[in-house]
Amino acid sequence: MTSLLIPSNARDIGECIYCVFVGDSLGKEHAIPYGLNGPWTLLRASCPCCADITHRFERDTLRGLLSAIRTVLAMQTRRPKKRPPNIPLVLESDGAQKTIHVSPTEFPLYLPTPLFPPPGVLVGIPPTPRISTQLRFVHIAGPSFEEVGLRHCVDFVGTRLTFSPEEFARTLAKIAFGAAVYALGIAPFTNTPIRRAILGEDPCIGHWVGSWTGEPMNEAKGLHAMQIRSSGSDIHVILRLFAQFSAPEYLVVLGPADPDFVKSEAWPWK
Repeated sequence: MTSLLIPSNARDIGECIYCVFVGDSLGKEHAIPYGLNGPWTLLRASCPCCADITHRFERDTLRGLLSAIRTVLAMQTRRPKKRPPNIPLVLESDGAQKTIHVSPTEFPLYLPTPLFPPPGVLVGIPPTPRISTQLRFVHIAGPSFEEVGLRHCVDFVGTRLTFSPEEFARTLAKIAFGAAVYALGIAPFTNTPIRRAILGEDPCIGHWVGSWTGEPMNEAKGLHAMQIRSSGSDIHVILRLFAQFSAPEYLVVLGPADPDFVKSEAWPWK
């Protein structure tokens, strides 16, 4: 497989990339969520109905899984005045729990990274609505949990995470699809199965989204990194959120490209 670079300029689409609606109400779409300092903006690319769907599961990821890292790293937000000045931290000793609030500089910042099996479509696993998940933590900044535990003389230090693995996987699918449309336009994706998975019409998100298990494809530098690759006429995206922190990579299978597009001069993998 060869990689395709993602351009840096905004791209005007003219139809909803999820439901192909055409009309005056189309809004812009960030391939990577705005709240993750995402680049790659698609213009006139999302209808209000589909935008409402994608915003809901993106909120689950941003607020339930990545809230602390967004606060500590002061990532962009549309509501800067509502950014919390302190972050809750859970302490436990002898079975008793309490919550304290610490400043971003005193917070033990760990990046939570869900780990999935490879996409089921590539390994021959039948589609299932559940996606198996393990959660790995990468220490990024501030004291460690152990150091905070010693400081407060407690047995356990942690944070509360409330997130859905399936919604996180849908966020990955949305990011990968948006980046691929950004690089190639909408023409290759007339029949991509990823649309139904993103919109929740296909509940078997793990059939199309999983962890990348090969050699690293994106360097461990920069905030986010992606590669768009082909395997025959199939289009795959390998993405790495928070690349500079050596976060794991994910693989999203977008399915076969439109046959006419593959035969055209616009197909980049000759």
